Amino acid sequence: MNLERDALAEAALRFSEAIQSERASTLDALASERQATLQIIQALRNEANRRSKNSSTRFTLGLLLGSAVGAGAIYLINQRTSEELRLGLVADSSKPSGPPLRERLRSAIEAGKRAAATHEQTLWDEYRRHLAERAKPPPPPQDDLLF
Repeated sequence: MNLERDALAEAALRFSEAIQSERASTLDALASERQATLQIIQALRNEANRRSKNSSTRFTLGLLLGSAVGAGAIYLINQRTSEELRLGLVADSSKPSGPPLRERLRSAIEAGKRAAATHEQTLWDEYRRHLAERAKPPPPPQDDLLF
């Protein structure tokens, strides 16, 4: 029995050493996986920061370019206007250049009323014509059947 007990103790000791060895290798593998995961997370953060910088740089560049183009267009438009002013080609806005606004508005309203009345009369004429066509009796049926 001593021999069996010693054999069992030896087997238990080897089994315990194997489990401890396996546990140590599993912990080492988990530590290396954790380290690799942390490196991937850091790389993703760096990429996100780089993209954010690129995005803000592009926005700023677009804003500056758009502002420059807009300022250039305004300058060119105002340049032509100031040349016309220097040459006296633009009418002076302080001098009235025709009938006052009140009279122009009144005549525009009258023209609109006349156009509306004409259109209304045309619509009534078409309606009466349509009613007259509906009031006509239908043509008598023709016998196409010959015996």
